[in-house]
Amino acid sequence: MKKNNSRPSGRNNSQRPQQGGRPQHGRPQGAGRPQGGRPQAHAPRENQIPRDWRVVIGTHAINEVLKVRPKQVKGFWLRQGFENSGDLRDMNELALKNHIKVELKAEAALEKFGPSQQGAAIFVDGAPEFDMASLEGLDKSMVLILDGIEDPHNLGAILRTSWLVGAQGVLIPEDRAVGLTPTVHKVACGGVEHVPVEETTNFANYAEELKKQGYWIYGLSPRGKRSIFELELPDKVVWAIGSEDKGMRVTTERLCDELVFIPQASSSASYNASVATAMALTETLRQHAPRGNRKKS
Repeated sequence: MKKNNSRPSGRNNSQRPQQGGRPQHGRPQGAGRPQGGRPQAHAPRENQIPRDWRVVIGTHAINEVLKVRPKQVKGFWLRQGFENSGDLRDMNELALKNHIKVELKAEAALEKFGPSQQGAAIFVDGAPEFDMASLEGLDKSMVLILDGIEDPHNLGAILRTSWLVGAQGVLIPEDRAVGLTPTVHKVACGGVEHVPVEETTNFANYAEELKKQGYWIYGLSPRGKRSIFELELPDKVVWAIGSEDKGMRVTTERLCDELVFIPQASSSASYNASVATAMALTETLRQHAPRGNRKKS
């Protein structure tokens, strides 16, 4: 995942779909020495991980890393005493085939990545990059703007779905949102290795460039006038989804060409963010896929 605060590159003044109306709004702990008592113990130097490396846990996610980008793996830890059992044995063998050094670690070293790390963690330097220029030549594509998703399970599920439907990229805010944590990688089950995720402090710059390339931005909102199932979607679609509690910020809503909703039988609750995203992406895939050429899961 790359942080990018600058204007994205790549422009194209192609015709945008003439449907819906664009809203007429503006553009949008430092550590100190203890004063008394016993000093706190620090993690051994050999167990420290550079901040710019991705920490991937979960057997499916780790296996996908080993298949897709083994040369970018910088470290691989397995729980000592379990390296020859089940899934850990298979991962160990795959790592050795790719000439990746495997280090056996005590359970305590792995626990800092969460209770669900399943006895393994892999460290990766690099990820798919969001390239605005590469979107220009695509006939059909979909991109996500996630405005403030804070639950790692939601983000992980969204990235897994994005991979399965063939989304070209996901934009997330640099602050007030979850990033690519170990839990996100595990829930995504390998999706992070296939879908570019970019952090930004300014969705507006990306929205402007995407619109110039012919993308139409739909925002999921209960205030939408049309259902997603009423839409005749264009070939290039951006879906904007808000946070679990507050939805989209006003500044993000103003970037949308149209607000749309997902039907529900009860109004006493709302769809989970990852579920709503999955429905929107699946409907896009359904409309984009040629008849007779729709793969079954």
